Amino acid sequence: MPYFSSDRIPTKQHYLKVKRLLDPSPKRRSIIYHRGGVDKLRDDTDVELAFRQESCFRYLTGVDDPGFHVLIDLQTDLVYLIPPTVPDSDVLWTGAPDSAAVLLQKYDVDAIVTEAELPQLLTKLNPHVIHVLDTTDTTALCESGVDFDQLNFTTLKAAIHEARLTKFPWELDLIRYACHISSHAHVSLMQHVKPKQKEWELEARFRWVCSRNGMPIQSYLPIIASGKNAATLHYTKNNQTIPSDPHSLVLVDAGGEFNCYGSDVTRTFPVCGTFSPEAKTIYEIVLKMQEAVLRRLRPGVLWIDMHRLVVRILSQELVRIGLLVNATPEELVESGVIRAFYFHGTGHSVGLDVHDVGGRDAGILQTSSITNSSVHQQYLLTRPLEEDMVITVEPGLYFNDTSLAMWTRAPHLRKFFNLPLIERYRPVGGVRIEDTVRITADGIENFTVAPKTVEDIEAVMALKD
Repeated sequence: MPYFSSDRIPTKQHYLKVKRLLDPSPKRRSIIYHRGGVDKLRDDTDVELAFRQESCFRYLTGVDDPGFHVLIDLQTDLVYLIPPTVPDSDVLWTGAPDSAAVLLQKYDVDAIVTEAELPQLLTKLNPHVIHVLDTTDTTALCESGVDFDQLNFTTLKAAIHEARLTKFPWELDLIRYACHISSHAHVSLMQHVKPKQKEWELEARFRWVCSRNGMPIQSYLPIIASGKNAATLHYTKNNQTIPSDPHSLVLVDAGGEFNCYGSDVTRTFPVCGTFSPEAKTIYEIVLKMQEAVLRRLRPGVLWIDMHRLVVRILSQELVRIGLLVNATPEELVESGVIRAFYFHGTGHSVGLDVHDVGGRDAGILQTSSITNSSVHQQYLLTRPLEEDMVITVEPGLYFNDTSLAMWTRAPHLRKFFNLPLIERYRPVGGVRIEDTVRITADGIENFTVAPKTVEDIEAVMALKD
C-alpha cells in the first residue's frame, strides 16, 4: 500500500484551496458548515446498511465514520470537528467512540467540539455568512438559533467542485494504488473466466482481490457483462451464465476504492481465451480510438476535441469494414448514425466519486450528439485540461439491439446500415476499453496497468490456473 509519513490525511490543504476559491470578504466574518453522512437502516428493519462517507465531507475532514459535523472559521482557518453524541445504550452494541485526543491525532483538525457545545461556538464566532451545500442537513444550525438569512447555499458547492478537479500528490498516490489493484483484479478475472460460469462468480473474485489488498469498497457496482449483455452500458445484474459461443466476450467495468478515492477500469476479453476474427476486428477498432486520445492528452487540450476524434475514427473504421455504407465517414458523423454503435461520452473526471464533480457531465452520462449545442455548455468539454486532473478514456463500440432497431427504423437512415454484415458481428455484443489517467505537464501518466492489446490479453489468458 502507499506509504504516508503520517496517518493523518492533510485535508486542511483542501480547505485552504476551497477558501481561495470562496475569496471571503475580510469585512464580513464567514464560516463553512457541513454535516457528514449518517447511518441508515434497511427499509422497515433494524439492519444497518453499509456506510460510505459523503464525498465533500470526506474532502474537508478525512473522516470516514457517520454522524460528524465540521465547522471552519474562514477568518482564523481553525477547523472544528463535531463528533456525534453516542448514548451509552448504543455503546453497548457498537463500542465506545474515539476520544477527543484520538480524533485530533487521526484528523487534520484544530479542535473537537461536542454537539451540545455547537450553539455556544456559533454565538462566539457570530458569523455574518455560513457557507453550506444545498444538500447539507442544516437542522443543527437551526436548532442553535441561526437565522436562515445567514445561510449561503450557492458558493461553497462551486468552490468545492472546482477544488476537486485537480489533485494533490497524496491524492494521486491513493488513486494510483486503487487503479493498480483494480488492474490486478481484472487480470485475475481474465485468468479464471470459463464458459458456463455465472457472471457473479467473476464479480466475487474481483471484489475478493480488491478486499485482500485493502479495498473492501467498490467505486461503483461492478459490471460483469458477458455475450450480448456487453452491449448494455450499465448492466449490473451479473446473474447470467457466461456463453460458450466462440465470438463471446466478457466486458468487465469495475474499480475498487482506496480511502474513498476511486478507480474506473474496463477490460473486454474473450470467454474462450482467443478472440474470434469478428471480435478481434471490433476490439482493435476500439483500441485504436482509445490510443489516439491517449497520445494527444496534455494540458490545454479540449475534451470535446477528443470526443470528436474518437467519433471520426469510429466512422472511418465502420466504413472500412463495411458495417456502414452509402456515405462518406464525414457524412455519417453529420447524420448522427454513429451513435447507433457508440452512444456515450469518451471520459469523465475521477476522484472521491467515480463520476467526479466538476467533470461529471463530460462522462458516460453525456448521450447528446456532438453537434448538439448543449454539449458545449458542459464543464470539461469547454474547459482545457489541466495538470493533475484525473480522467478516464473509455471509447466503446456496441451491437445493442434497442439502439440498432431505433436507428434502422427510419428509411432515410436504414440505407446507411449493412444489415446482413451487422448480423454477423452482433454476437460480439460490445467492447469498451477504459483507463484512468493523470494529466501531466507534457502528457499523461496512465494509472491503469491491466493488459489491453489482443496479444497481451491472449497471452495472460493462456496462463489460466
